Amino acid sequence: MDAKVREELSRLAAKGRVFLSMPWIPDLSPACLDLPGRFEVADTDEPWERRHAILKFNEAGLSPLDHGGLYGDACFEGILIKNGSVFLFKEHLERWWRSAKLLSIKMPYSMPEMAWHILRTINAVGFDKTERAYLRPVLTRGFGNLGINPKKCLAPTVYVIASTIQLYPAELYDKGIELAVARAVRRPGREFIDPNIKSNNYLNNIFGLLETLSRGAAETLMLTAKGNIAEATADNVFSITRKAGWEADPTKVVLKTPVTAYCLKGITRDRIIANAMALGYTVEERDDMLPMDLVGLDRECFMTGTGCGLMPVVGVEGIKVGDGHPGPVTRKLLDCINGDMANPAMGLPFDATQEELHRYLGIIG
Repeated sequence: MDAKVREELSRLAAKGRVFLSMPWIPDLSPACLDLPGRFEVADTDEPWERRHAILKFNEAGLSPLDHGGLYGDACFEGILIKNGSVFLFKEHLERWWRSAKLLSIKMPYSMPEMAWHILRTINAVGFDKTERAYLRPVLTRGFGNLGINPKKCLAPTVYVIASTIQLYPAELYDKGIELAVARAVRRPGREFIDPNIKSNNYLNNIFGLLETLSRGAAETLMLTAKGNIAEATADNVFSITRKAGWEADPTKVVLKTPVTAYCLKGITRDRIIANAMALGYTVEERDDMLPMDLVGLDRECFMTGTGCGLMPVVGVEGIKVGDGHPGPVTRKLLDCINGDMANPAMGLPFDATQEELHRYLGIIG
């Protein structure tokens, strides 16, 4: 396993670049931002010099005093690149900005500036338009002292990882996966930490995975304090009930998904809901879904997320969903999301010009 992990990490590094931005403070900022001819000075309204650069993985560095690493005081996005396009780019940027606002971290760049730096980073990698790639933009509170007080941090750090991704083997989209259920570890509600801040604090989800590692499932369901389904550790969850006569009457196909009080309002989740409603299916957001609601002969189940897209689920804790194979409605919705990813109108080509980027963001034209 160690050799396999090392090989995967080496592939990520070989086909990846990082955009890195932070204030330049001698003896504090990483030396990678002082490489001759490699960095640029950002034009911001901050009272200090901000530098940024596009670097290889083994060149980049973060301050050991950065509060993103020390305390998880940061927010991020996951963005898919497919068919030569940054899929739902604007929607992801807007959610990143919302998370930053909820954390009271001021983005040092405007959205068009940040988007342009991201496109430059993608093109520095040299992706082929047939490749499936991935972006991980991160905004941290920046470096500060060794206390948690955000007022003791100087200014934000921004970095954007551009590399490849393949969370699941291609054959699993035909076969489906099994889910485990975490019972000792529960998902906190928004009264503790708002799940719609896409923060770097994933320790709760990691504990859920640690609890279920020995069961061999591909993903793990997280439950609320009351025992209802919240989400999987990294994905949203949907169940499908096919009522009698569903083939002729699409309203008899009922999709249920948890409310966003306990789960992230996923961007892929939103696209699935929109596609389901366009097909005439009934969609319900519920706060009372139980693990047993996912299984049964008339049921289908799937997960959604930027990294996985739509992944069919065929079993929960060893109990079959439907006949143990991805169902017809799941396959239909999988075709829909794949169609979205192939639709140029659903994103922005990664080789777009600045004018095309501004038009896409609604700034001109």
